[in-house]
Amino acid sequence: MTKANRNLYRKEKRTAVLFIVIPLIGFSVFTLVSLVAVLVFSFADFNTYRNTFDFSQPFKNYLNLFTNETYSTHFFRAVGNTVLLLIGIPIGMVAGIALAALLQAKAVKKGKKIFQVLFYLPAVTSAVAVNLVFRYIFNPSYGIINRLLDADIHWFSDEWLIKVAIILKNTWSSMGGTMILYIAGMLAIPQSYYESADVDGASATHKFFKITLPLLTPTTFYIIITSVIGGLQSYADAKLFGDGAAGSQTIVWFIWQYGINQGKQGLASAASLVLAVFIMILTIVQFRFSNRWVYED
Repeated sequence: MTKANRNLYRKEKRTAVLFIVIPLIGFSVFTLVSLVAVLVFSFADFNTYRNTFDFSQPFKNYLNLFTNETYSTHFFRAVGNTVLLLIGIPIGMVAGIALAALLQAKAVKKGKKIFQVLFYLPAVTSAVAVNLVFRYIFNPSYGIINRLLDADIHWFSDEWLIKVAIILKNTWSSMGGTMILYIAGMLAIPQSYYESADVDGASATHKFFKITLPLLTPTTFYIIITSVIGGLQSYADAKLFGDGAAGSQTIVWFIWQYGINQGKQGLASAASLVLAVFIMILTIVQFRFSNRWVYED
């Protein structure tokens, strides 16, 4: 190796080390340290308002989540709300794949790109803006929905109606992103499959259910995984849309309420770890059973 080559190698090596070290520092500072801190806090009676930090009862926070009458009631209500709001995921997926199939249909020849952009816009719109707009739409006094229905429906005070409103909002805001993913999946399907089906005289419906849907299962699996993880970490629905109403309270809202608003960092940290473990287990289970229905070429 010549001297020039050795110098070039050393320079490239230093550059490579920098590209590795900088992300590692960021991960350590913003993720690893935070995770260790949350783990430590969860075993302490840590209250920023009372200025206490005591390890005499290390499992007290976890016991409070599941046995204390006040905390457990709020926690399990938040868990129930969070899980119920996941109903919006399959609804958004059905809407997304329907839009994708419609825009990819041969009969639609003009305006595809325009409609793709229009349907995708909600997915990249600020969550704050979306929640505030829909809060206006569902406002009991002057909201558009009540005017269209010519009814006096109190969406935010009813525990079940607010869930319906949140699911409708989430479906509207997510179906565009789902549509784009399904369109990408459809474009990746070899046309030879459809040509062979045409030779056999298969109908459009038959081709959709026997070719398109099975070959889109990897995309569907990805959407389910990311949507469930995102849904379990939902906060904007409770804070910005529901404004803390009982029917909108989620697990992350519970963590914010007790950790930030009431200063009970220990209890909030315990709830955070319970949520993290639940997400991890649920994700592992989904991957474990994915080979039973996800098509692999």
